[in-house]
Formats: sequence, C-alpha cells, structure tokens
Amino acid sequence: MTRILIAEDEEALLEVFAEVVESLGYRAIRAHNGDQALMLARAETPDLVVSDHMMPRRTGMELLRAMRADPALLAVPFLLLSAARPTGREEADLFLAKPVDLAAFEEAIISTLRARPPMAAPVVVEMKPAGTAPKTPALAREEVLTWVAHELKTPLASARLNAQMLLRKVEKRGADDEVRSSEAVLRQLDRMNHLITSILDASRLSEGKVELRPIREDLAHFLQDLIQEWRELEPGMEFLLVGAAEPVLLPFDSERVRQVLNNLLSNAVKYGAAGRRVEIGLSLHPGLADIHVRDWGAGIPAGVLPTVFDRFRRADDDPAQGHGLGLYIASSLAKLHGGSLSAKSVMGQGSTFHFRLPLGHRSVF
Repeated sequence: MTRILIAEDEEALLEVFAEVVESLGYRAIRAHNGDQALMLARAETPDLVVSDHMMPRRTGMELLRAMRADPALLAVPFLLLSAARPTGREEADLFLAKPVDLAAFEEAIISTLRARPPMAAPVVVEMKPAGTAPKTPALAREEVLTWVAHELKTPLASARLNAQMLLRKVEKRGADDEVRSSEAVLRQLDRMNHLITSILDASRLSEGKVELRPIREDLAHFLQDLIQEWRELEPGMEFLLVGAAEPVLLPFDSERVRQVLNNLLSNAVKYGAAGRRVEIGLSLHPGLADIHVRDWGAGIPAGVLPTVFDRFRRADDDPAQGHGLGLYIASSLAKLHGGSLSAKSVMGQGSTFHFRLPLGHRSVF
C-alpha cells in the first residue's frame, strides 16, 4: 500500500490530514515533529512526505534538505505546507499555503504521487557557527510576523478542513439545513483567513518585505483570462473588457497584479451592484499601461476619496463591508511595480480606479 508520511505538530491538523489521506486509500504515517519524521522516513521509506514548515526540533525545510542529502530518500516527493512563505520553498515538489483547501490538498497528493518528477541535486546547507552576530530588529520583527501567521493560521486550517469534510458528509445525507450551516461556517472561516492574510500582507509591505517575481508576458491576455474567471464567479454581473484586443508585453508579477485587480473588481461588484455592470479596460500611454476598473454604483464621497488608500480606511462606516486594508495593499503593490493606483468618483455615477504599470522596451508586438 502507498505510504504517506505526514509531519505536523498540531495534533488536530495531523489527524484531519491523516483522515484525508486514508480516505484516498493510502496508508498514513504520523509524525509530530521534524526529527520524528526523518527517523520514520529512514526506517520505512515513504512514497510521499507531507510536511508543515514550522515544527519543533526540525522545520519542514530542514526536513526536506535532510532527505535530499540522504541517497535513500533523495527521490521521495515532498509536499510542503505553511501559513508563511519560507525561503527555499521552491525546493519542494509542491507548496500549499495554509489554510489548505480540502480538494486542493487531495489533488496535490494524487498529482504528486502520479508525477514523481526527477529530484534536483541535494542541497548542501551550511550551518552557521556558534557565536554568530545577534539578530537585527528587522529580522526579529519578521520572525514575530511569521510566528503570528503560524499561530493564527494553523488552527484555522484545521477548522476549515474539518468544516469541508463535514460539508461533504451532510451533502451525502441530503440534509439541506445542515448543508447551509456548514457553508455558513466555511464562509466565516474564509473571511477570517482573508483578514489574517491582509494584515500580514500590509505588515510585510510596510516593512519592505514583499518581493516581486516579474515575468515578461502579455498583459492583454492576462486580463482576458481574469475577466473570464470573474464572469464565471459572478454570473449575475456584466463584465465588459475594452482595449485588450492587441497583445501588450511587459514585465509584471502576475500573482500580485491579480491580487490588485481582484481587489478592485471585488469592490466594483460590492459597491456597484445597482448597476450590475463592471468595466475593465486597457490603454497605452507614453511609458505606461493603464488598466481601469469602473463601476456605476453610488460613488465615493469627495471628502473620503483622498484617503481611500490609507490603512484601515473604508469608503463607508460599515465594518461588515471589509477591513480597510484592501486598497492600501493594492496601492502598495502598484508602487512596488514602479506604477501607481488612483481613483476618481462622482456621487451617484460610480467610481473608476486606474492601475498604471510601467512599460518595458518593445512592449507592443
């Protein structure tokens, strides 16, 4: 039987991971820390290792590198999980951010076992000698931030996976009231996760800890795919795409640009619901690509408009509408790209946000 070694220091999360693995027909081997996981792997070579990163005695990255340095374990696929984004995570076969979606977790296990790609050469890790210089305040703050992410997201991950498994069970029974209750729990857990992620993103951005990974690609095609996703997500809304017929090539971090535009589109859907129409457009100006997102909603008061990109600032006073970090994060990510984010609005006529990105050489082809 296929053996999957699971390394997780949170007992509740370890058990739900093991339950998912066993429900797929595999044997689950449990380890409560990195050292125990390495010992179990050496005693009985697993077919796959699923490991949290932040664990006592040996982190997930340290476990991965110890296995890659062991000829007997070099070829074992490794799935790394973490609420943070540990340095070197690309060395794993696959990385999933916590809280992990149930279906994504199952697909990751199945696809990793199926693929079994050839492993890279062992990574040699140089140990720092004793008596190294004390950590800088900035490094200490980053470690505290990572610790907060782990402490908050790990129990959240366990609750979300359990809620998803519960939803599957009640759906099979056909209990509509229980299905609705389970779905409501999942929505609130997702809301909590979004809030935690936004707080962490805002903190990293304010301290200059976010690194972009720009790749030169077609912005017009990127927008076409994004709008199609939103049409499927919100079938009751009309999404118009203008000015994106010709390819526009420039360097950008697609994950972060998607984060910016998802925030703008989400706000347009939320605050422009009366119009049931959202427009996203692409235009070129000297040295810049300008992406605009327009809605036909109530608009933003003139007195609020200059501060909409400040932290914890909302266009209205309803806390249920959001935490006031989305536009701050979007603006910071735009600046990190060397671009900008601005807004104009007329009460009763809606709002338009302009996300500008710098063009590289030979941007249009």
